[in-house]
Amino acid sequence: MKTLTLAVVFVLLSFNSNATKYEFIATDSSIETKMCVFAGSNNKDGLKNALRLSSRSSAINSKRFAVNSITCNDMVMAHFAHKYDALDTFSYLNHFTSKKDKIPTTSVEIKDIAAVFNRKNEDTKIIYVGSAK
Repeated sequence: MKTLTLAVVFVLLSFNSNATKYEFIATDSSIETKMCVFAGSNNKDGLKNALRLSSRSSAINSKRFAVNSITCNDMVMAHFAHKYDALDTFSYLNHFTSKKDKIPTTSVEIKDIAAVFNRKNEDTKIIYVGSAK
């Protein structure tokens, strides 16, 4: 039984992974675009700080309003984070997203063992980010 288990683990670890890594480049220096970059990059702390700063210094007066009115590359901010597998920022944003734009979440989590242990074949895609209010 131990031999079979070790053989399965070895086979799983030997597969090559084609995981994709994303690099986000802002097309302007606005706070909204910075929020989009934070959302896509899975930088939850940076996103929280940007939302807090924007609610103090602009017409955006609440996190909920900002999350629902700012779009990232023509997507709701939560959808943008979800598209690029930024799970921490997605779950944070999805909490503030209006019901009509909310993405249902489940408690099932499947991890690709080969992708976790073998990251040498990662492709990096550059995503240019713009925002709109």
